[in-house]
Amino acid sequence: MEVRHNVKAEARHELSAVKRLPVVIVALLAVLLAAAGCGRQPLQSESEPDVSPGNVPKLFYESRGITVAENDPEAYQQALETLREEAEKPSVGLEYKNDAYSTDGATFSCYIANPTRNQYDMYIDIYDETMTEELYLSGLIRPGNAFESLTLNRPLSEGTHALFVAFTQVKPTEGGDFAIQAQVIIIMDFHVGENA
Repeated sequence: MEVRHNVKAEARHELSAVKRLPVVIVALLAVLLAAAGCGRQPLQSESEPDVSPGNVPKLFYESRGITVAENDPEAYQQALETLREEAEKPSVGLEYKNDAYSTDGATFSCYIANPTRNQYDMYIDIYDETMTEELYLSGLIRPGNAFESLTLNRPLSEGTHALFVAFTQVKPTEGGDFAIQAQVIIIMDFHVGENA
């Protein structure tokens, strides 16, 4: 007895089974995701906004980012636009060595620069460990320029001091003044002593 296979019919059957496979996989994933989400609690903000009647905000800030009230596509679109604009703003490029050295406590050898990739001039402000006393204020530093020494307003005692250093970018205004564009504050170690 001769057995004939209908190759076309078998190929169609196998092809339809292959076409159904992605649908089955997607359905299984949907069931698994739904089951995984059933026991989850919604994220809670560390500090809840005031949502009393008449005081429901469209947008508010919380520790995890911006939250948009439900069913408000305009507020959602505005939040996305704001985030995009913030991401496109120039940032402060930093270039410095974390340690400065002095034998007299006033004049320090160091390396602090305004990198060439920065768009704006910057100035440097140095504060004491409590950030209450300004110890140094530089003039404007153009992109691509650096300094390798500085003299504080008053000498520091012998030892190592963790001082706050503010890098502040400024841009000229139409009136001839300068406006702060961005600021970053870091901590640098200022070493004073004969071995410094």
